[in-house]
Amino acid sequence: MSAPILHDKVQGAGSLALVFLHYFAGSLRSWVHVAGDLSRAHRCLRIDLPGFGRSPPLPAFSVDMVAQAIAQHIAGRRLGTYVLVGHSMGGKLALACAADPPPGLAGVVLVAPSPPSPEPMDEKERARLLATHDDRASADQTLRTITRRTIPAEDAEICIADNLMTSAEAWHWWLAQGSRETIAAQTKRVTCPVLVLGGSEDPVIPPEVITTEVMPRLANASRAVIAGAGHLLPFEAPKEVAGNIRTFVKERCRGAAVRGTP
Repeated sequence: MSAPILHDKVQGAGSLALVFLHYFAGSLRSWVHVAGDLSRAHRCLRIDLPGFGRSPPLPAFSVDMVAQAIAQHIAGRRLGTYVLVGHSMGGKLALACAADPPPGLAGVVLVAPSPPSPEPMDEKERARLLATHDDRASADQTLRTITRRTIPAEDAEICIADNLMTSAEAWHWWLAQGSRETIAAQTKRVTCPVLVLGGSEDPVIPPEVITTEVMPRLANASRAVIAGAGHLLPFEAPKEVAGNIRTFVKERCRGAAVRGTP
């Protein structure tokens, strides 16, 4: 099967690349500030995941299918050594990719990640979202619900526009199936260094979910908490996210043994 065509954006240069996977109902634009900061030292690849942003949906969806599409796309980019950075839904997908580590993977950063186990989503909220695809008022409500720090108006508009751009196929897959999938067994195979970031006030993936459902499943993970922030860390706390990634790469990934890298 040919690799799916995914929309992406590359910026910056460096011997170690960073690959960014966005949150549910987002796009590569959610990383604009973080990647803009880190591209001064690294090649940054931001990807619209299948069915989100400007990437078409897959013929069929599962966490493993999307992870395979991501891995094929990264392989085609010939990045050499790289670190996967996944936010929320993108975090679960990053772990699925890392469970069968492709050549060049040096580390993983999970930003407010959907856990390897089924995401503890409120069922009333799930039903609301399933019933309101492509609804601007609902997108605005979601944005206000999941953030704790005020974000600039132009960033809020990006969030709402990306929400409305999400394909019906990807929207319903993640809410009805993907968020409920478990990859806990695969996660045990992740051996590279991992950094887990979370907001202290995150209402979607609260600190206790990271404590109980994420950290115990990772053999080589460290953790940092961003005080006063909610779920949209790339918009709410871009400097803190970029700073934590920069330190992680310098201290834990530079000397990492990278499987399959010449």
